[in-house]
Amino acid sequence: MYVVKAENRDAGVKVKKLRNEGNVPGCVYGGKLDETLLIQVSSKEATKLLREKTTGGQVSIDVNGKKMIALLKEIGSSPLGNKIEHLSFQSLVADEPVTSTAQITLVNEDKVTDIVRQTLFELSIRALPANLVEDVHIDMAGMTAGAILRVEDLDIAKNPDIELLTHVDTLVVSVIDKSSIKLDEPEAEEAIEELEGEEPVAETAEEESKDKE
Repeated sequence: MYVVKAENRDAGVKVKKLRNEGNVPGCVYGGKLDETLLIQVSSKEATKLLREKTTGGQVSIDVNGKKMIALLKEIGSSPLGNKIEHLSFQSLVADEPVTSTAQITLVNEDKVTDIVRQTLFELSIRALPANLVEDVHIDMAGMTAGAILRVEDLDIAKNPDIELLTHVDTLVVSVIDKSSIKLDEPEAEEAIEELEGEEPVAETAEEESKDKE
């Protein structure tokens, strides 16, 4: 399991000062903690963490030698998105279910000759820590124009140990026939590029259940 090196954070020190010193403020809450634990990690450590994990990832947090298993819940970034400003973790307890997210990744997308349009990039789920899933991979090989996949079509939807909080009828990915776009050649190419680079549609999800702290 990925280990995050952290230190206790003094609540009296302003976060701006911490950031100027090359640290990222954070916190750990929930689980068996009596109160929220204030921590800080170096900017280098935070950047390294986000190369390996994103929201929904399980990690081991080492706070001055004391370790705990936690879920990466929130990543706060600067307005331009080029700096990590805050990290929030939820401490996990083996027998307590938690709400998390699973990232959706398409594989073999290059084997599809038509337009692949992914509209959902993560799932909201709830499960015991041991049953949590961080990634859902969809194999696009063999998919042709007209094919669609909804949440209910994914293997994770059939897992009895995981409660899906995202609507089961939410569209995940579809394949669009390029030839169905009836435009002049230059306009067709532009429309295809727009579809392939279109911003994702916001996820339609049910209100997440309040986690136990």
